[in-house]
Amino acid sequence: MQLSVPKRRTFEAKPRTAQQSPVEAFFVIVGLVLTVSSVWAGIRFWGTETLEFSGAFGSDHPISTRLTRDSRKSSPRGLPVLETGSRPSTTMARPVVSSGSLPLLYGTAWKKERTTDLVVQAVVSGFRGIDTACQPKHYREDLVGAALRKLREQYSIDRKDLWLQTKFTPLAGQDKNNVPYDPNATLAEQAAQSLQKSLANLGTDRIDSLLLHSPLPTGDQTMEVWRVFEDAVDSGTVGQLGISNLYDPRLFHWLHANSRHKPRVLQNRFYRDSGYDKELRMLCLERGVTYQTFWTLTANPHILESRAVADAIGRLKAATSTEVTPAQVLFKFLIQSGHQPVTGTTSQLHMDQDLAAAELPDLTAEEMGAITALLN
Repeated sequence: MQLSVPKRRTFEAKPRTAQQSPVEAFFVIVGLVLTVSSVWAGIRFWGTETLEFSGAFGSDHPISTRLTRDSRKSSPRGLPVLETGSRPSTTMARPVVSSGSLPLLYGTAWKKERTTDLVVQAVVSGFRGIDTACQPKHYREDLVGAALRKLREQYSIDRKDLWLQTKFTPLAGQDKNNVPYDPNATLAEQAAQSLQKSLANLGTDRIDSLLLHSPLPTGDQTMEVWRVFEDAVDSGTVGQLGISNLYDPRLFHWLHANSRHKPRVLQNRFYRDSGYDKELRMLCLERGVTYQTFWTLTANPHILESRAVADAIGRLKAATSTEVTPAQVLFKFLIQSGHQPVTGTTSQLHMDQDLAAAELPDLTAEEMGAITALLN
């Protein structure tokens, strides 16, 4: 099934010239001043304020995260280098798909022993992006790896045909009786060990997207993990970085300003309690960050049952002569808004419908506005 995606804005860089006019020079200087001011503002905020926000490693494990004054200190150096000897011996080609070409991802949380069969079913149905985590409490990352082997051996769907995203889950989000890394190791070592475990679980030598499952309690701790992530990008082990369960725009600004490899993904619960991340979603669009939604349907029955969605269904059914569901309209709304829903359905019918949502005709400006008005 060929999937259509919303077009992203592209910008053509002007070739450099040997000399600049006074006007061009003026704007270059202004740009530099604004950039430095933005970074300095982030540093000042981080050093003078304390924030609290909620992260979530699962519905039963909320955590409280504080940003503290000492968090502007530099992260510890001498972080562990990933051991290439512990990687799988089979070298995989880089994927031919990218996050930007995928309207939706297939989520693997809470699938337990059914994970392998459901991932195979989803990929055979048409999904090419898979979201998982090195968190045995809620994910069976090893069974995602088993699904990848089965897809290669039985369906000739290779690793390069898929896009893999996994997460490092800090100790607070793990089952203390089943931690996938040494709980007594340093935070940096835990992050490195978790990545090695993910590579082994998935049977690959490269992760396309690595997320921090939730910010750590302090800025120093968050950046200690992020530096390990950045080293993995430098080595080619990881393609891009991101973060999940981050709901404060100021923290996002700070992370973006203080990282070498900027976050390219923000994955959040899409629900009313966070105000539907209005400011964060705008920041993501402005900075080329993919905003991924989870809990998209479960948290929003009022949208699915709304008159705005019903009206859109009526028009789309008439235009396509096919059945259209409320879930498809909400997914289409998010895709058309430039976002990327994560769906974890176990139903073949719903897998097909979710994929078909991307191929529906675009919602009209009035329909987009009516649904947007419900996000309050």
